[in-house]
Amino acid sequence: MGVTIVTDSTADLSPEMYEKFGIKMVPLTVYFKDEAYKDWVDIDPVSFYQKLQSSLDLPRTSQPSPEQFLKVFKEELEKGNEVVSIHLSSKLSGTYNSACIAKEMIGSEKIYPIDGRTASIGTGILAILAKRLADEGKSGKEIVDIIEKKKKTIRHLFAVETLEYLKKGGRISPAKATLGNVLNIKPILHIVDGVVEPFDKVRGMKRAIPRIIDEIKQKGLDLTKQLCGLSYAGSLDEAKEYVELIKKELSPGELIVTQIGSVIGTYVGPGTVAFIFFEE
Repeated sequence: MGVTIVTDSTADLSPEMYEKFGIKMVPLTVYFKDEAYKDWVDIDPVSFYQKLQSSLDLPRTSQPSPEQFLKVFKEELEKGNEVVSIHLSSKLSGTYNSACIAKEMIGSEKIYPIDGRTASIGTGILAILAKRLADEGKSGKEIVDIIEKKKKTIRHLFAVETLEYLKKGGRISPAKATLGNVLNIKPILHIVDGVVEPFDKVRGMKRAIPRIIDEIKQKGLDLTKQLCGLSYAGSLDEAKEYVELIKKELSPGELIVTQIGSVIGTYVGPGTVAFIFFEE
């Protein structure tokens, strides 16, 4: 008897992290024309970005079916466990809705889907926190109450290397993308109540993380006891400079560093860097 934590692949935790933390994952799917790849299962981030940059068309993505969640939920209920299932913002994907439908299909009050109202490692951080609460012996309801409060204070800021993928995904106009790329303007975005909104813009990626650090310092936030996250769209070797800067300037209590997978990467493109922390 216990509580199993489930999330989806857009939490952008690596397979090794799922094993280490003991979290279950249900994958979304990315399509290059007729070729389907399960996010983080059939294609790793580096291979995905190589394929993305050589593709003329933007890939398509799709949420998991309720049946995919149904299988995982049933397996855990049969073991006598409750399930807390934490997902990508419902305003960005129908994944949370699929989990809710699966709960209704089973008809169990021991399943607790949560709309994380964030994305990428933001969802991953909430899942890790939930698992630690489960390991402390908290019930499903107790975990939900705590995570619902935590998600209201989470901050998710990210900068994109190129505006091309935001343009292809219909997030900005072609004219703005062309002008921004010519001027080397890098937008910094954030997620507000589950929706991506503009935050600021800088000239060149090297100024992006310093701008995020400035924001945190201006607010007087102390991250030394926080679990924070940094995710990067590319190889982790390329992200080392960002990681070292965050550690030097902010000294987070614990920093989870991971790659941005294929589904989130479809919309933000290679070179994107994101930092997650709590405003508390």
